[in-house]
Amino acid sequence: MSGDTRNRIVETARELFTTHTYRAASMRDIAERVGITKPTLYHHFRSKSEILGHLVGPPIDELEAVVEDAAGRDSQAEIAERILGGCVDVMLAHRETMNLLLRDASVYSDDSTAVMARMTDIVNRAIELLAGPDADWRRRVRAAQAFAAATDPVSQFTDVPVADLRAELLRGAAAVLHT
Repeated sequence: MSGDTRNRIVETARELFTTHTYRAASMRDIAERVGITKPTLYHHFRSKSEILGHLVGPPIDELEAVVEDAAGRDSQAEIAERILGGCVDVMLAHRETMNLLLRDASVYSDDSTAVMARMTDIVNRAIELLAGPDADWRRRVRAAQAFAAATDPVSQFTDVPVADLRAELLRGAAAVLHT
């Protein structure tokens, strides 16, 4: 039952964070929506930032695994394919959470610094790998643009079928990377 309550808390928080923003959703709101008392909520999670960490942790872990797997690839083409395709797949699988991370500036607050710093580190590592060894500043810019082209629109086109959106995101990122 405890695991079920934790899952309900996290899912409710996701709904409230995406509907009202992370900052606007309160622990009281989450507790009321779940149908538990605030003390019960605090028994499961010490803070709203802990809930956020639990919510975004799995997709961030998956993104990190994709980037580290790509780092072990032999060719620059394999690295790019794994980073762009893998990161897009993770982001599409966790669309609502990625929408929260990409579109809600209030998640970038003092109490969520560690979680957001980890995400930033993963993105920076992905861009570094996309750029390749000894890349000049132009190549690094194109790598950053390609990564953004592949990942940023995930939260904007929720009405587009996943397979179609994935194909177009990767097509656009490849065009930027290879110009």
